[in-house]
Amino acid sequence: MGEAEKVNILMVDDQPSKLLSYEVILSELGENLIKATSGREALDQLLKNDIAVVLMDVSMPEIDGFEMADMIRQHPRFQKTAIIFISGVHLSDEDRIQGYRRGAVDYISVPVVPEVLRSKVSVFVELHRKTRQLERLNRELEERVEERTQEIRGLNTQLEQRVSELETVMQVLPAGVAIARDPNCEYIVGNTALTRALQVPPGENLNASSAQFHVFRGKDVLALDDLPLQRAVATGKTIQADEILIRLPNGKEVDMLVSASPLFDENGTVRGAVGAFIDVSQRKQMEDILRERADLLELATEAIMVRDMQGAIQYWNAGAESLYGWSRKEVIGKSMHNLLKTTFPIPHSEIEATLTTLGFWDGNLVQQTREGRTVTVATRKAYNRERNVVLEINRDITARLQAEEALRQTEKLAAMGRVAGIIAHEINNPLEAITNAFFLLREHASLDEEARYYASLAEQELTRVAHITRQTLSFYREAKQPVKLSFSALLDDVLELHARRIQLHRIKLEKRYFAEGEMRGFPVELKQVFLNLIGNAIQAMPEGGKLRVTVRATGHHNGNVPGISVSIVDTGCGIKKEDARHLFEPFFTTKAEKGTGLGLWISRGIIQKYEGTIRFRSLRNNRESATCFRVFMPLLSAESAATVSSEAGANIKVAQGGRG
Repeated sequence: MGEAEKVNILMVDDQPSKLLSYEVILSELGENLIKATSGREALDQLLKNDIAVVLMDVSMPEIDGFEMADMIRQHPRFQKTAIIFISGVHLSDEDRIQGYRRGAVDYISVPVVPEVLRSKVSVFVELHRKTRQLERLNRELEERVEERTQEIRGLNTQLEQRVSELETVMQVLPAGVAIARDPNCEYIVGNTALTRALQVPPGENLNASSAQFHVFRGKDVLALDDLPLQRAVATGKTIQADEILIRLPNGKEVDMLVSASPLFDENGTVRGAVGAFIDVSQRKQMEDILRERADLLELATEAIMVRDMQGAIQYWNAGAESLYGWSRKEVIGKSMHNLLKTTFPIPHSEIEATLTTLGFWDGNLVQQTREGRTVTVATRKAYNRERNVVLEINRDITARLQAEEALRQTEKLAAMGRVAGIIAHEINNPLEAITNAFFLLREHASLDEEARYYASLAEQELTRVAHITRQTLSFYREAKQPVKLSFSALLDDVLELHARRIQLHRIKLEKRYFAEGEMRGFPVELKQVFLNLIGNAIQAMPEGGKLRVTVRATGHHNGNVPGISVSIVDTGCGIKKEDARHLFEPFFTTKAEKGTGLGLWISRGIIQKYEGTIRFRSLRNNRESATCFRVFMPLLSAESAATVSSEAGANIKVAQGGRG
């Protein structure tokens, strides 16, 4: 009932004239005025309408006012309805008390004063209106409370369902979950996955001290305050991905990846923490296995690489770094075969087609290193369909191919040496006969002086041919035991073999023999050393120059061991700085197609058998250069030379070496 809503006023009197007068007086109140001429009619109106005030005559024929009031009060609905008695006769105090007991709230005596009647009625009208408003508000409040109660009951039901669902989810989660409900983390509960991983009964306290766990980060033992849940509580911040190791009471170790977050109450105070525990033991074991395999790949001498189908490099091991010269960081993401300038034996598209069809391919490739060196590699390729990548394993076979080629060349030279020995042997006998014939011809009486001169000249040249023949035979026929030799004589023989080349290259020869250089050894292999050194010096001076050969008795440069030093100095093109460190390596040559790269390597090996040394020094400037090779040979006793004999063998093959 709003404030402007009219209320009902019931007027009861058996005299219509009085009802009319009451209506006139109360009409100013602007309320609904209902008239009744008897008690029965009044009761009927009460049942039909919500009556605020009953204005009732005390003296009525059928039912008087007291009886009427008593009947009204007996009904629960009308127990608080205001009743005002109007009486035309004088009422005693006893009558008034009786009326009040029957439910009357006031008395008005006749004659009625209009202002008094309106005032009294208006008071009860407003009281009724306020009461009805309060009842309505109370009813609305009750309705709202009921609605809110239903909402809260529904929310509680949903919350209970969610809590039940979360508890179920926690129990079935494969990851471990732990909850500390107090700020000191004295009692920690975990779900099924966590209790199973830590081998504790469900519901048992997972506090590290209570459960007798030992927790490590790396090799350091963690204190209780440094554990993830405790740190989350202490800092009020989330702890992300803390990797720890938990050692159980039975000695088993479990690797865990832990994240923890603090829990707050309604005041923002930390009340506990929750943590997620992921068992990464299998992952750690797999990482260890993969790390071991990766280490094996790094230890492999072969170049092992992984590329995608577009050629971009994804993996590059230490073997690849060693072979090609580029580091892993420099090549990742680059095109492999563009970087290595690969030359394929067949079209690259055919190789790729074979890879995708059969899953593998093998063959030889020619590639270039970072320094520009050309290498030949035996490659095996395997295609991984799942990752769409190609694994390539390359093994450097350049040295093997060069060795095979050197072996072929050496075998050719050895065959030529044998043939030369056979030819020299066959020529030697006729040469002796011809020499004897020229000796007889030179003394024949029929020749004049000029003829004798030419016969003598022919005999001298024939003697020289015989000497060359004997030298050729000496190269083929090596002694089985060391013999006494002279370095000066041996060098003369070598220089005589190179005499024509020295003359053709217009080289000025200077010999400085400060000692005979006598010792015991094997002439053939020592001749091979000096043939190689002097031959290299001549090749270094195609436009002429100076060649100086020195022999002197000397002591070892690191001690007092007596020995023989042979120095060969040329004014040729010199040795490049970048070639110097490779000079004595097998198969290294600066002569391209002409050299095998074995000459200096074999020469050093021969000298080392005598416990000697071979060293070099090269000086270069803009206009001139000079290179000196120095061979030091310690003076060996006959017994030591015999030891060298057993190690050296009798058949050392001649090979060409190279230098810049």
